[in-house]
Amino acid sequence: MLRLADIRRNAARRPDGTAIVDGPTRLTWREFEDRTGRVAAGLHALLPPERPARAAFVAGNSWQLVVLMAACASLGVPCVGLDHTASPEATAHALAQLRPTVLISTAACRPLLERAGVPDGGDGVLAVHLDGSTEGAPTYASLAAAEPREVEPVGQPFATYCFTSGTSGRPKMVIRTFSFEERRLATLVRQFGFGPDDVHLVTVPLYHSSGPGWARVFLARGGRIVLCPEGDGADLARLIRAEGVSTTLMVPPVLASLVSHPDSRELAATSRLRFVLSGGRQLNRWLIATAWERLGPVLHLYYGTTETGVNTLITPDELHTAPGRAGRAWEGSTLAVVDAQGHLLPPGVRGRVAIASYQLMDDYAAELPVFLDLDPGDGEGPRRFLLTGDSGVLDEQGHLELTGRTDGVSKVDETAPLDVNVFGLEYDLMDLPCVRDTAVLRVDLPTLGDALVVPIVPVSPEREAGALRAVRAACAGRVPCLPAHVLPVASIPYSPTGKVRAGELLDAVLPRVLAGEGYDA
Repeated sequence: MLRLADIRRNAARRPDGTAIVDGPTRLTWREFEDRTGRVAAGLHALLPPERPARAAFVAGNSWQLVVLMAACASLGVPCVGLDHTASPEATAHALAQLRPTVLISTAACRPLLERAGVPDGGDGVLAVHLDGSTEGAPTYASLAAAEPREVEPVGQPFATYCFTSGTSGRPKMVIRTFSFEERRLATLVRQFGFGPDDVHLVTVPLYHSSGPGWARVFLARGGRIVLCPEGDGADLARLIRAEGVSTTLMVPPVLASLVSHPDSRELAATSRLRFVLSGGRQLNRWLIATAWERLGPVLHLYYGTTETGVNTLITPDELHTAPGRAGRAWEGSTLAVVDAQGHLLPPGVRGRVAIASYQLMDDYAAELPVFLDLDPGDGEGPRRFLLTGDSGVLDEQGHLELTGRTDGVSKVDETAPLDVNVFGLEYDLMDLPCVRDTAVLRVDLPTLGDALVVPIVPVSPEREAGALRAVRAACAGRVPCLPAHVLPVASIPYSPTGKVRAGELLDAVLPRVLAGEGYDA
């Protein structure tokens, strides 16, 4: 998040300009400066001295949280968000990796911390309550009441921490001992012209690294951020119009909720929207076409990971000529595809994706990443690549097409072609024009055996029968050795960061599957 020195520069230029919008609350740059200065001073006086200063928060998006994150950045204290929808076990695992000295939470999220075995203010940890009041624990209000004064940043080596989304298991803590934000910001400004007149709609939770990362881009330029509550397409369309939103980052399910709502029908003509960024496996043919129709030519697709930053970014015109999962390397990054032994593969051959970039992490907190020294033959010589958990294919022009995950059940070598095809099936189904959304779930149950459960959302009720036939044919063609139970659903449940809630989805559809629905023997 932005440091106090940067906030002061923007406040000097436009003191009465709006910096943060959160529902009815509108913080000017002068107010943002004042509150950040006070909270930084109040927090500095209370920091526990025993361990390296690290802050974690378990809270939903709010303007108070943005101020606290800015105060931490000003003090040189890494501030890490934890998924407040995670299980107590995952939360405890994340906290054990980070060992924070400051733990920020809201009343709604403190029960999660209690179930995770975290005492409120115990074990030398400073508990900060964003809302309400608890005797003995500082709150946002008490910190903001401190007298503003100049305080020196905490004397400790620079480091940033963040957590992966846990696609392949429990979230892993990613460590960097350097900052790449200024270089990436300069590239984005040069390519897309972001400036002080931009209004950025924050739809991603701030606990996910992309949320504060993209918010900082626009705050650094003196623009405005608008915090969006979790809501439906009507809320999104209303905020885009009312606040003059020009840019936003939306995970595919959120983007789908916007463009499928009737209120989005005229946004291309009635809004300032000029840059929409999305990424993920759910960005299918229907979503790309509908976004173009409703929003205009504004949709950009990126492939990025917590460990590697932004890897590729595709502009709207390219989305109509290249697959939705493909793109050239982002400036400063190099893409490679390797075999199971870590050797470079030629264009057109599927393998594991490796990435070299100035954005690469240094390490994980609790396990070892795999780095490879490779010479991709571009004249720049050997460099360090991180072996990712993704598989894909590079073509002769350097476009990458992702084809699935390589960790978990999917493998890149030829010993597991079945699991490779299971993951490839999901991508195939996403490209069917009759399918709005789907998830491919592999189960092994006493009543079903080894089988696929494939819930689909047809593009319309009229096309449901055709969609079921097309999906069954694709399943039989790609994975003929497994029975596929294909059945229509109203929607696929997702987390706030766009991950399929597989357990919730199975709970909803398994009774129908066990009753014999969805399978034609």
